[in-house]
Amino acid sequence: MELHLSLKYSGPAVEAGQMDVYEAAANMIAFSDFMVAAAKETYGESASAQANVAGYGKGSFVTDLVINVLGPAATLFSTIGPDQFLAVLKDAFELWKFLKGEPPKSVHVLDNGQYAEVHNNNGQVTQVHIDSVKIVFNEKTTEAVEQFVKKSLSREGMDSVEIKDEKMVVGHASQIESNYFVTVRPEEKITDNEIEMALVIEAPVFKEDNKWRFSDGQNSFHADIEDREFLTRVDSGEQFGKGDILIVRLRITQVRSGMKISAQRSVITVIEHRHGQKQDNLFT
Repeated sequence: MELHLSLKYSGPAVEAGQMDVYEAAANMIAFSDFMVAAAKETYGESASAQANVAGYGKGSFVTDLVINVLGPAATLFSTIGPDQFLAVLKDAFELWKFLKGEPPKSVHVLDNGQYAEVHNNNGQVTQVHIDSVKIVFNEKTTEAVEQFVKKSLSREGMDSVEIKDEKMVVGHASQIESNYFVTVRPEEKITDNEIEMALVIEAPVFKEDNKWRFSDGQNSFHADIEDREFLTRVDSGEQFGKGDILIVRLRITQVRSGMKISAQRSVITVIEHRHGQKQDNLFT
């Protein structure tokens, strides 16, 4: 299977020929990486893909993408031909824009296993090919679109980017929409532990739903406070001073998004509030 695709940028900077040569090269590499990763996500790891630059135009470049399928994956071409593969890519671009830079509220695979129902955080629902969802959640494709879509369109004078083949527009993003092309893969909980420990208050917060900043003696971090009784005391004027310590029951949850692991912390219960040696109010 051979695909001929063009990646075209529009805007005053492009018309004036002001795209940096290193940025143009980075975009070409990122676009090629995107197509290779998308092909492997759709046809399987046994699909080998190679992208070759075929020519240049004003504000665009054309790349020939040749995909060779080895082994059992070769039979997939009978069910997913070039046109359907491009439709999967088109749905992936639209799904990034539909999610608006946030992980989906939910994803439900439909009975046939080929399509999924995706709910975003604005109460909207869409149906896309399951391979489109896989492409959007893929770490390599996300890293690539962040370069040739989000980063490129963040420059002044860059208005939009477009992917086309000979028949249709496969993907399009405006400068505003480019902010949606980021990691939206749902987080996966790995560990969830509760421990009792002492935390130094670095920055108390008196606005609802804001995180306090603490130190455990080695690291500074932000954490939610779930103890409503303690928060009621804070609202009633409980005093805080430099060096104050909270003895707390702390929940530490590790989550994974792709290959990245992060920790989320929440204070479940404030067991004791120990004032610092010098009772200077932090707030005047």
